[in-house]
Amino acid sequence: ILLFVPILSYAGDIYGTIKGVDGKPLTNQVVQIKQNDKVMASDTTDTNGYFTVTIKEVGKFKLEVVGYKEASFEVFSSNKSTRYNLLMYKAGDKWILKNL
Repeated sequence: ILLFVPILSYAGDIYGTIKGVDGKPLTNQVVQIKQNDKVMASDTTDTNGYFTVTIKEVGKFKLEVVGYKEASFEVFSSNKSTRYNLLMYKAGDKWILKNL
């Protein structure tokens, strides 16, 4: 007899660095991973601008830097850890995050 047991799908970490246009790391910044405006996980960047969060779900999320209006970047969580090295800069009144 086969028993079908639901298997929980756990994703890996979303991690990386955030730097400014001057190449210096953005330190002590709160990074949030959101889905449908719900905070799924958060971390604070260290002295090297490094962050890491563990997401239990596989899928598409939005990475936001708290305190920087509209500074967000689309990230993906899979069954493996995913690295993002991001650059944050200001364009007019808007903060932009992009992949390095």
